[in-house]
Amino acid sequence: MRKAIFIGLIMCILSFAAIVPGAMGNSVGHVIWTQASNPSAYWEGANDVAVDGTAVYIAGSDYSSGGGRWRMEKRSLTDGSIIWTQASNPSVFSDDPNGVAVDSTGVYIVGSDSSPGLGNYRWRIEKRSLTTGSIIWTQTSNPSVGYDVATGVAVDGSGVYIVGEDEYLGNNSRWRIEKRSLTTGSIIWTQASNPSAYWEGATGVAVDGGGVYIVGSDRTLGSANARWRIEKRSLTTGSIIWTQASDPSTLSDYATGVAVDGSGVYIVGDDSYTGNARWRIEKRNLTTGSTIWTQANNPSVYSDGARGVAADGSGGVYIVGYDSSLGSGNARWRIEMRITADGSISWTDASNPSASGDWATRVAVNGSGVYIVGSDLYAGGGRWRIEKRYHYCVYIQLVGHVCI
Repeated sequence: MRKAIFIGLIMCILSFAAIVPGAMGNSVGHVIWTQASNPSAYWEGANDVAVDGTAVYIAGSDYSSGGGRWRMEKRSLTDGSIIWTQASNPSVFSDDPNGVAVDSTGVYIVGSDSSPGLGNYRWRIEKRSLTTGSIIWTQTSNPSVGYDVATGVAVDGSGVYIVGEDEYLGNNSRWRIEKRSLTTGSIIWTQASNPSAYWEGATGVAVDGGGVYIVGSDRTLGSANARWRIEKRSLTTGSIIWTQASDPSTLSDYATGVAVDGSGVYIVGDDSYTGNARWRIEKRNLTTGSTIWTQANNPSVYSDGARGVAADGSGGVYIVGYDSSLGSGNARWRIEMRITADGSISWTDASNPSASGDWATRVAVNGSGVYIVGSDLYAGGGRWRIEKRYHYCVYIQLVGHVCI
């Protein structure tokens, strides 16, 4: 209804005001609200975000207890104010949440904890109440005595999917994928992927009715040449449906985020094709994994990286990360909206709250807006930063920006 009213308004305006040529393609997604969270005097950052029809959910780390602990926030869609906050601190060492997903029964947070002892990270998965944030269930997975970390989570009506890495083979980290019960967190299936004798890890996961999509990196081309790896797996067994790889440079290239809609699967990350790292975005076929289009963006001569992606199902895909256009020591948030048909830019914006490093890490979208999370160094130590932005903005001569 809101979009229909907007379109009617635009048609009326167009009867007496012309749209500035090119303005629609370059308009920015204006900020609706911004919130920050800084529970300690040390570094902390928001690592992931999920949204439903009632609220936005953020997971990240804080150091209020000395060592790192999990922190979860539920915030209002309208103004970003806190609804509830919860913390989880299973060990006296570093514990970090990396992913969050939500459905009608709860909010799922994944990451690692060091309860087995210093140096022995294990997977940790929590399901929490939507209304209070209290624990519904907790599960852990510790396949090795080394570095086992869950990095991403997605959920559908049949289960919750967690991806990351484990060191089951020693110093040779491999991809690990688990599907767990929504009601108890018990294992439904587990799969692993180990294409090389070097380190590799899965970093992102998305799901639709046809399969589960996992992205990350592998080193089959050598220890110094990480490349993008994309897998589609069966929902029922976790078996491989297809695998694709992308290696734009002879240096290390990392895929960091994935999203899916009815027309394709979107993968984002960085590549070193130009010497300095640049943003890379691919759209791939759902059935075969073949490339539909590829886009790259290199706003600075320093390191630039895409970290998160979300698709709105209505022709838009949103990518967030950072660029160093203001100098090598002053990374800033970067947000792009692209057209799903060909990957062309609809709008780009940046956010630079401090003169130090500021990073956007993940993005989620619903009918009311686009939600971006990450960190900034405004407070000396790092703090959480959360932004809500409009989906679409057009600039109309004599009127200004009109957004929906």
